[in-house]
Amino acid sequence: MIKTVSKVILAGFAAILGLIVILAIIFTTRLYASLPQTQGTLRLDGLNAQAHIIRDPHGVPHIFASSDHDAFFAMGVAHAQDRLWQMEITRRAMRGRVAELIGQPGVETDVFFRTMGLADAAHSAVEALPADVQDALDAYAQGVNSVAQSPAFMNPPEFQILMIDPEPWTPADTVLIYKAIALDLFGNAFSEPRTAELLDHLGEARLREFLGRYPDDAPRSLSMADLGLTDPGLTDPGLTDPALAESVDTDTPPRVDNGLGPDDEGRDGSNNWVLDGSRTTTGSPILANDPHLALRAPAIWYLARLTTPDGTAVGVGIPGTPFLTLGRNDHIAWGFTNTGPDVGDLHAITEDAITDSREEVIRVRFGEDITLTRRATQTGPVLDPDHFPYPVPEGADALALQWMLDEPDDGTPGVGYDILRARDWQDFVDSIRNFVAPQQSIVFAHVDGDIGFYAPARIPVRDETGDWVSTIPFDELPHTRNPERGFVATANNKIVPDGYPHYLTSDWYGVSRIRRIYEGIEAKDRHDMASMAALQIDTVSDMTRRILPALLEAQPETEAGRAALSRLQGWNSDMAVDLAEPLIFAAWKKELTRAVYADELGDLFDRWNSDRRIFLTDVFAGDLGHWCDDIATETTETCAQITGPALDRAVAGLMTQFGSDMDRWRWGEAHQARHAHTPFSAFPVLDSFFTIETPIPGDGSTVNVAHYSFSADDYSAGHGASYRALYDLSDLDRSQYMITTGQSGNPMSRHYDDLAPLWGRGEFIEIPADWDLDTVPTGMRVLELDPAG
Repeated sequence: MIKTVSKVILAGFAAILGLIVILAIIFTTRLYASLPQTQGTLRLDGLNAQAHIIRDPHGVPHIFASSDHDAFFAMGVAHAQDRLWQMEITRRAMRGRVAELIGQPGVETDVFFRTMGLADAAHSAVEALPADVQDALDAYAQGVNSVAQSPAFMNPPEFQILMIDPEPWTPADTVLIYKAIALDLFGNAFSEPRTAELLDHLGEARLREFLGRYPDDAPRSLSMADLGLTDPGLTDPGLTDPALAESVDTDTPPRVDNGLGPDDEGRDGSNNWVLDGSRTTTGSPILANDPHLALRAPAIWYLARLTTPDGTAVGVGIPGTPFLTLGRNDHIAWGFTNTGPDVGDLHAITEDAITDSREEVIRVRFGEDITLTRRATQTGPVLDPDHFPYPVPEGADALALQWMLDEPDDGTPGVGYDILRARDWQDFVDSIRNFVAPQQSIVFAHVDGDIGFYAPARIPVRDETGDWVSTIPFDELPHTRNPERGFVATANNKIVPDGYPHYLTSDWYGVSRIRRIYEGIEAKDRHDMASMAALQIDTVSDMTRRILPALLEAQPETEAGRAALSRLQGWNSDMAVDLAEPLIFAAWKKELTRAVYADELGDLFDRWNSDRRIFLTDVFAGDLGHWCDDIATETTETCAQITGPALDRAVAGLMTQFGSDMDRWRWGEAHQARHAHTPFSAFPVLDSFFTIETPIPGDGSTVNVAHYSFSADDYSAGHGASYRALYDLSDLDRSQYMITTGQSGNPMSRHYDDLAPLWGRGEFIEIPADWDLDTVPTGMRVLELDPAG
C-alpha cells in the first residue's frame, strides 16, 4: 500500500515537473520567436516603394530608400523590430501609465508625469510643426505600426511577461520622446527647495563655500572675441540669477540654480570638441562627442545609416524618433552637450491663481485605481503638496512650475529633420533656430574646413523680481564660427566669458573634464583620430592630481592604512580598471566627504552626500580648510588630523568587501557599469536576465566619465558616456562610433549586449557608407521591404 501511494506521488511529481518543462520550452520558444525577421522580404502597408534594411555584423541597419517617406518608414520598422519595449515604456511613463502595468510601484511615477502634463503639450506641439516634419513623423509611425500590427509579429519578452500588447504609435508619441530627453536634462527648479533648506541651515557664507564656485582658472569655451563682443567692462550676469540680486553678492555668488555645484555626481553632462584643420594631421576638422546619460539596457541610442537620393547620414537616433540626433551627413558633422541653463522656476501661489483643474484616473494593476486632480496656472502645472513634499512659503497654498517644456510651438522635434539636410554653416544655423529645449552646446564641422559652435534654445529673460519678461534673441545666444585658436570644446563647463550680456545659469559644472580636455588638445600641435580617441577615453583624474599631494601628508595609524598610502604615492591618478589605487582613493574620498561636512549638515547630510570635487579640492588644497574642524567637539581639528583616520576607515571597509590582499584589488572589479532595464532590473530573478554589467574605468571627474554614488555601499556606475563618436571630416567613412550595450532591446538577441565589452574597453566600430545596393559587403543581412499588395 505504501509503495503504491509512493508511486502515485512520484508519478504526480513527474507529471508536474513534465508540465513545467513543457511550459518552459513553450515560453522559451515564444521568447526566441520574438526575434525579428532580418533577412528575406517583408510586405508592409504604408510603404510607397521598395526599401531595404541591411544590418551589419553589429546589428547596425543601413537603410536605403527612394524617398524621405520610405526612409523614415523604414526607420520605424527597424526601431519596432529592435527597440519596441523601450519605446513603449518611455511613452507610458511620460503619459503616466506605468501603474497599469506593474501596479502600486508605478503610482508615484504616474502622479509626477500626469502632473507635468507633457502628454497634452506633445499633442499641441505636433499640430504646430511644419508639414514636412509632420509627414516624417506620420511615415515613421506607419513603419512602427506596420511591424507591431503584423499577424506574424511576436511581442518582445517584456510584453509577454506582463501579458500586454503594444498600442499603435502616433506622431504625438514621438514628440513625447523628445520631451522625455528634455525632462531628463532639466532639474534645476525641482532642486530649488532643497537648496533653500540648506541656505537656512548653513547661512549664506557657508552655502557659498559648500556649493563651490566656477574656478577663475577653469576654461570658458568662448571668448569675448569669439562672440564678437569687445566691451571688457560689462558685468557678469552669467554668474548670478537676477531673481536673487537683492540677497546675493554678485562678486562671489552662490550657485543657486539646483545646488549641485560645478562638479557633482550623476549630472547629465557630455563632452564635445571640434578641431579645425590647423590642429589636425590631415588638414581637415575632427569632431568628437560623447553625451553622458544614465546607463540603460538597452542603450538610449540606436546606431543607423540613412541613404536616399538626397544623400547619406550616419549616427544615432532615439528609438521612438525618425531622425539622427547626433551624427554626420555627406557635408557636416555635429555633436551635442547639455548647456544646463536655468529655464525653470517654482512660484509660490494661492488658490486664486489656478486657471485649470481636472480629474484623471490612474489605473493601478492589482490594486485600486487612483483619482488625481491636476491643476495648472497660466505659467504651468501646480505641484500638489500631497504628492510633492516641498516646503510651501507661509501665506501660499502651493508651488507652481514655470518651464519651457510645455511650449505649444515647440519646434525641437523638427530640428533633426532640418539638420539632416544641412550642407553648410548657414544651413546648420537655420536648422536649429526652432530649438526650444533642452539647450545644447552644439559643435559643428564641415568637410571644406569650417568649424563652429551654437547653443540654441528658448532661454527666459527675467526682470529684477524674477518674472519672465522675454527670451534671449536667437542671434544673441552663444555662438562662434572658425575661432582663432582653432578649436571649441565644451564639457558642461562655463561656455561664455564673464562679460556675456545675458544670464544663462549660475550652475556651470564639468570643471575637471574641461581642464583635462584642454590639456589634451593643447598637448600636441596636430592631432589625428588616434590621439582624439585617446583623449575621449582618458581616465586620468584632474581632481585627483590636484588634491592628492595634500592628502599624501596623511598619517594613518594602521599598518593597512600605511600600506595603502604607500601605494598612492607612486600613482599617476589614472582610474584604470586593473589597478588597486583608484579603489583605495575612491573609498578614501567617500570617508573624507563624511569627515568634512557630515557634522555641519547634520540631518541634511544624506541628501547632500555626493562627489563634491571642487569643494573638496578647496578644502584640502585651497582656502577652505576650516571645514575640517568637527563642530561637535570642543577642540579644533585640522585637515591633517582627519585624513589619516579617514584612510584607515576606508581601507578597513575595502578589506571587508574585497579581502585583505591589496595586490588582488582591482578598480574594475568594484566599478562595474550597471545598465539597468526598465522595469525588470528592479525585479528579483528577472534582474539577472535583463541587466547588463561590465567593468569600466574612470570616475565622475575623468573625461571618460563613470559616476558612482557616494550614498551607495558599492562603486557601481549608473551614469556614463551613452555614446562615443569621432568624425573625420577628411574621410567621413573613417569616423568611429560606439553605444553602451547593443543594437537590440531583446535579451534573446546576441546584439542585446555584444557592444558592452567594447564600450567598456573604449573601443569603436566604423560604419562606412562607401557601398550601395549593388555592392553589399559580405556578412550583411539583407531585408527587403515591399509595399503590400
